[in-house]
Amino acid sequence: MNTRIINILLLKFFFTLVFQAQGQEQTADMISGALIVVEKENPVRFLKASGDSMNQGIEVGSVLQPGNWAMVEKGGKLTLLFSNGTLVTLLPNTKMKVGEFEQIPFEPGDMKVSDLKEEPSSSKVGVDLDFGSLVVKTKKLNKQSTFEIETAMGTAGIRGTEFQFGLQGEAGVQLDVTESTVAFTPPGGNPTSVSQGSGMDFSGTGTVVPRAINPTVAQSIANVTASATLASNDISLSVVTDAMNQTTLESGSSNSGSEEELESEESQGDSEGSQEETDASGGDESQNQDSQNSSTKQSSEASSSNSMIDSLLEADADAKQTRETGKVSTNSKKMAGLPFTQSQLIKFYAFSDSVQNDLLDMKVEDAMRLLDLDKFQENRAIEFFAFSGATQALILEMEDAALISLLDANLKEDFVVSVISSESIEAAHSQNLPTVDANTDLDQKVIELGDQLRASGNAEIFAQVEEMNNGSWSESWIEVAEIGNLLYQNYQLGPNLENLKVFTTESVAENPFYNSINTLYNQLFLDRMDVGMSPTTIGGKSISLAPGSYDFSEIMGTNSAILIGATEHLSWNGDIELSSTVPSASDILLASGESIEVSAGSTLKSALSNLVVSSREDILLNDATLESAREVAVRSLRDLNLQQSSILATDQIRLRASRNLDVDGLELSQSLPSLIMEANTIRLSNIDFPTATAVQLNSLKGPIDRRYPNFGTGISLEQQLGRVNFIENVRSGGNLMNDRPSFDQFGGNITIGKFLNP
Repeated sequence: MNTRIINILLLKFFFTLVFQAQGQEQTADMISGALIVVEKENPVRFLKASGDSMNQGIEVGSVLQPGNWAMVEKGGKLTLLFSNGTLVTLLPNTKMKVGEFEQIPFEPGDMKVSDLKEEPSSSKVGVDLDFGSLVVKTKKLNKQSTFEIETAMGTAGIRGTEFQFGLQGEAGVQLDVTESTVAFTPPGGNPTSVSQGSGMDFSGTGTVVPRAINPTVAQSIANVTASATLASNDISLSVVTDAMNQTTLESGSSNSGSEEELESEESQGDSEGSQEETDASGGDESQNQDSQNSSTKQSSEASSSNSMIDSLLEADADAKQTRETGKVSTNSKKMAGLPFTQSQLIKFYAFSDSVQNDLLDMKVEDAMRLLDLDKFQENRAIEFFAFSGATQALILEMEDAALISLLDANLKEDFVVSVISSESIEAAHSQNLPTVDANTDLDQKVIELGDQLRASGNAEIFAQVEEMNNGSWSESWIEVAEIGNLLYQNYQLGPNLENLKVFTTESVAENPFYNSINTLYNQLFLDRMDVGMSPTTIGGKSISLAPGSYDFSEIMGTNSAILIGATEHLSWNGDIELSSTVPSASDILLASGESIEVSAGSTLKSALSNLVVSSREDILLNDATLESAREVAVRSLRDLNLQQSSILATDQIRLRASRNLDVDGLELSQSLPSLIMEANTIRLSNIDFPTATAVQLNSLKGPIDRRYPNFGTGISLEQQLGRVNFIENVRSGGNLMNDRPSFDQFGGNITIGKFLNP
C-alpha cells in the first residue's frame, strides 16, 4: 500500500471521527444504575453472579445490585423498575441478570415515576436473558443511551418501546412489539427491525422470520405493563436517586475491598499501629477543615476525593478491619492525596489490579482524562496499555472520539505507528478539517455534505448514514442524508407558507430520519383511518402552527391528502383553519413522532372532509376544539386525555388510544351519526351522548355481564383497568346513567365491546 493511499484512508478515518465527535453531546460521568423491586409473586429466587443463592430476603421495595441473577419459577412473577424509568417484568420460568447498568446522576425534584415521559438522564443497560420471557416498557431513551438484551441466539437493541422478548429452548427467540421498534441481531448476522404491530421468530437456523404480532401476546403485554405501571407510578424520583447512590457505593466497595485487592503490609507493633490510626484520624480532620476554609476548586476536589476513598473502604467489612489494624491497600496508599473526583475514583476501583497499576504509573492529568472518558472501559484500557509508552503518548494526542475508535479497531502497534504521527493527528483535529481537493465528484459531494451538515448543526447525521452504508457512499445515500438534514430542522408555520420545504411521499417513506412518522402513518392506515394515499408532506423535527387561515392548494398539487409530521414536537395555538381548493383534496393529517402540545382555548378547523390528529406519545386536549367537514379522528399510541373540549363532525368521530382514554368534559355534535371510543381502559366524566348518535365503547376486557360499564368513583383503579368506566355525570340525551337500571333505560344507543390493541 503506497503512502498516498494510506494518507487518503487516514484522512477519511479522522474526518469521520470528527463528525462523530461533533455529533455527540458532552455528558457527565456515569454512576451505577439501580433496580427496584416493584412487584413480586413467588416463587422467585435471586442468585449471585457465581450462581450461589443470596441469603438476604428481597421483597417489594428492595434495591438489587446489577450483576446478580433473578430467577422466576412456574407461577411466579417479578417486575423491576430501572432508575432510567424502564419497567422489566420477568414472566414464569425466566432467568435474567442485568450485567451492565450505568447512568448519569440527575436531580429528582418533586417528580414521581409517573411524571417521566423520557428517561431522566442518559444510561447504558445490558441485560442477559438465560431463558424465559421478558415484558419491557421503556421511557424514551436519550440519543446517547443504549439498551440491549443479550441471549445465546442474538441481541435485541431498544430505543424506547414496549414489547415481549422470549428465549424458549429449541423454539428459539420470539419477539412481539406493541410500541415503537426493536432491532434484533443474530450472531454474525445483520440487524432486523421489528416495528409496532409486528413480530418475528428466530430458531438459530440463520433466518429471521417476520410475522404479524400474536394477538394473545399483545393482550398479555398490555395487561402486564398496565400492572407494572400502576405499581411504580407513585414512586418518588428521590427514592430512585437514593437507590442509585446506594448501588454505586455498594459496587464501589465490592471492587475496592476484596481480599485479593487489599495487599496488606505487616504492622510494626500495636503501639505504632495505634499511632498510625491517630495520625490518620487527625489528618482527616485537618483535611476536612482545610477543605472548608479553602477557596480554590483544586483543594476542594482533593478533599472530596480522599473522603471518597475512606467511604469506599469503610463500606466493606474486610477493608474496614484492614484499616483498623493499620494495613492499607497498596493502590489506596498511592491514591491518597491525588486530586481524583468521586466519579473518577468509582471508575478506578472498577478496573482490574493491572489496569489500576498502569493508571497510577501515568501522569496524573492523563489518568484523569482517561477516567473521564465514558467509553474507556476495561477492554479498551487493556488495549491501550498493551502499546509502548511512546505510542501511548501519541494516542493521547488524539481527540477523545478518535482515541476510542482507534482502541476499538484492535490495530497492531507497528501499523499504528506507520500511519499516524503528531502531524497527521494535528491535521485531523476538528479545528483543522482537511480542505484538499476530492479525487472524484462523489468524494467532493461527500465533503460538501459534511460541511452542510456541520453548518446546520446536524453533524451526527453524517456518522449515522456512514454507519448505515458501511462507509460506501453513493448518490442515493447522499440524498438520504440531505433529506434527513431537512427533516431535522425546526419550522414555525404561518398562513403564508413561505420558505417551506415540501416532500413527496416517496422521498420520505424510506428515510430513516423520518421513521417515527412513517411507522405512525402505517399504524393509522392499519387502523383504517382516513389518512389518504401518498400525501404531500411537510416534515421537520419540531413544527408549530401560528393562528390564521392556511390554504394548501399550491403545495398539494393533485394529491388528495396532506401530512404535517414532526418527528419530535408538534404544536399549535389560537384559531387555525385549514383548507384547499384542490377538487380531490379530502384528508389532513397532523402527526408527531413524540409529543403534541395544544394551547388552551385553541380551535383547529378543517374545511376538508377528514381531520386526523395523531401522536406516538400522550395527547392532551384542554379547552380545545377540533372540527372537520365530515370526520374527526384522534389517535394516541399511548394515552389520550380530553378535558373540557369540543369535537365537531357531521359523519363520525373516532377516539383511539393504545393505553388509557380519559374524558372529563366533551361537547359533541348533536346530529353526529357515529362515535367510536377505543382504548385498553376508558374513563368518562361530564359527557352527554346525543341520543341520535350510535356510540361504540371498546375496552380491553369489554363489558361487564356482556353489557355494562363500571359505575361511579368508588371503583378501585385495579378494577378499572381494561374496562369502560362511567366515573361521574355520564348522560345520554341529558339523562344521567349512574347504575345498571338507568343505563338499561337511557343507554340504548350505547354498545360496549372489546378492543384488540394491535
